[in-house]
Order: sequence, then structure tokens, then C-alpha cells
Amino acid sequence: MRGLYIERPAAAIVILNKNNAEGLERVLESLHMQSCPPCGCFDIYIVDGGSIDSSFSVASRASLKMPCIYWLEQRIKGGTGPARIEIIEILKSVGYRYVIWGDSENIYSKDYVDRLLRMLERGCDVASGRSVVMRRSLWAETFYWYHSFHNLFPRFVGSKHAPGNNMAVKIEIYDLASYPPSKRSDDYIFTFQLIRRSGKWGSRPRYCIDEEAIVYVDMPRSFREVIAWQRARVEGLIQGSIYIGLLIPPDLLSWSVPLALLILSIAIAIKDLNFLFLLPALISSISLAAYLQARSYRHLDKASRTSGFLGLIGMILHAIFTTSYSFKELIRLYLLIGRGKLLEDMRKAEMLARRASPENLILLRSEV
Repeated sequence: MRGLYIERPAAAIVILNKNNAEGLERVLESLHMQSCPPCGCFDIYIVDGGSIDSSFSVASRASLKMPCIYWLEQRIKGGTGPARIEIIEILKSVGYRYVIWGDSENIYSKDYVDRLLRMLERGCDVASGRSVVMRRSLWAETFYWYHSFHNLFPRFVGSKHAPGNNMAVKIEIYDLASYPPSKRSDDYIFTFQLIRRSGKWGSRPRYCIDEEAIVYVDMPRSFREVIAWQRARVEGLIQGSIYIGLLIPPDLLSWSVPLALLILSIAIAIKDLNFLFLLPALISSISLAAYLQARSYRHLDKASRTSGFLGLIGMILHAIFTTSYSFKELIRLYLLIGRGKLLEDMRKAEMLARRASPENLILLRSEV
């Protein structure tokens, strides 16, 4: 496929990074190999959350081959939400038309950028590709579906949501909705705001998916990393939900109710020694595991015969983490910290993040 070449870059790809020099080197190399050439088709912005490893050196070396790499040291530390707000303000002022979001845990297929930009040029407002999880641990296989949710359920999810590390957006969309200054899960809250406010826009934004635009994604490799990821995800989700005026996260019931029904079915079956109560849950679980198994061959780089079963276990664990951490965090925020204090801190963080300007950028080729 011939690369889409734009005389003046109309697109910027944003790479979020913190202490991941090894991953940053891989993602920059994959961007260097794009059929839609860097510096002619798109510029690269690395938003760093305060790395103390060799990330800056890695980016500086890459700028010798790609002299359009900009480095932004995140001013408001503590999450991806403020980072996105900062860079959006800068990209708007520079005059880009398109933003592609990624992070240093990604590796892009050769035509990834080209295919996403073509979808935006053809009228899509938000575009995404196919997420393929790199199976570097059992936990990556167990949670592979997380980054592929929009691919697995395109009608119910992909038609209204794109993951924050696999998304291209027309920049005017951010006049309609923005990211909350939350620790994590800012992309989900952004989607929810966009849906709520799309009526004022006249029609809902058009989401598009190209299954041949592939992004390879890393996942937590140990149970400790899974716990840290899930805690940060839920904490950010609750922060963002409260910030936009919700009492609880919009997806809490979607995970907690099925979990409660499963536990209730098991309890009744054991109490009455009548395992017919488990039949609906068993049929649903087998069907879901079979579906996850069939789709795993497109969303895991190395699927196994147990990928579907492990994916089902991952969804149950995800429901447990979402339910337990949500209630724990809600109690902490409402009873200990106070909703007003949280909102005050987040509004202050957003105000400071919106003061970002191109003067905060470092053009790395000038630093080499």
C-alpha cells in the first residue's frame, strides 16, 4: 500500500511514557517504519510523566532519524488525564487536524498510521485499529480481551468507543468533550461525555474500525502488576466519574450485577443441592469462553487452546476487581476525603494543565 503523504503534517501521534525506555525504543522504531512517513505525514510528541530512566536519551537518538520528535515533560503529575489535557492544548494551538493516541507499550504495524488517517479523511470522526496483545505472560492471555473490547463487540462497543492507546481523532471533537484530569480510565470517561453531549452537536460522532490497522499491546506480566493496574484503573474511573457529575462509575453495574447473580446462583445451588440453578450461568459461560477462544486468534499474537477459558477467568476477575475496588474507593472518597476536596483538586489540576503551550516543548533534534 502506498503511504498517505501530506505536504505539511496534519497529524500528530502522541506517545504517553513513564520509565519505559525499552518500550519507547520499540514504538519509535515501529513509527520510523511506517508507510505513511514520519515528519512528512505526522509529527511525534512524547508526553513523559517524569521518567528517571533513559527514556529521554532513547527519544533523542531516535530524533536523528526522525527530526520531528517533540518532548513534553508533564507539568501536572499523577495520571494520564492531565497529560492528555496538556498536549491537546498544545496541538490545538499548533494547528493539527488529527491526533493519534498511543503509548510506549505499543508496537505499530507498517500501515497503522496510514489506515487510521485514511478513515478520518473519509469522514470518520474517531478511528481505531485492531489491538493484538503480546502474549508474554499468562496474565496477558487472561486479560487479552481488555484492549480488544471494541473489536470483540463492534456493534455495542466499537460503534461508540475506541481505547485510549489505539485511537485517532479529529481535533475538533475536543471542542465537544475532553478528558477528565484523572489518574487513569480517562478515555472511558471521555467516551461517556462524548455520548452525553453529542446531542448538542446535532448527531453522534462517527466511529470507524480498520481490522488491518494493527497495534501490538503489552499487558501486565505478574499478578502484582495486575493488581496495580486494576487499582489505578478503578481509582481513575471513579475520579473521572465524580468529576463529570456521576455518583458511581457508569460501568460499575455492568460488572457487579452479573457477578452478584453468579455468586447467588452458586450459593442457591449449594444450599439446595440443586445444580439446575447453575445451568443458565454455565451455558452463558461456555458460550462466552467459546467466543473468546475463536476471537483470540486475531487478538493474541500467540493464542493457545485455553485462551478462551483464561479470557473468561479474566472477565470474572475483572468484575471482582471492579466491584471490590470501586466500593472501597467510593467509601474512601465520600467518607474520608470528601467529594468537594476531590473536585477542588481536580479542577485545579485541569486549570494548570490547560495553561500548557508550545513553549513547554523540546524539539529533540536541537538537543542532540
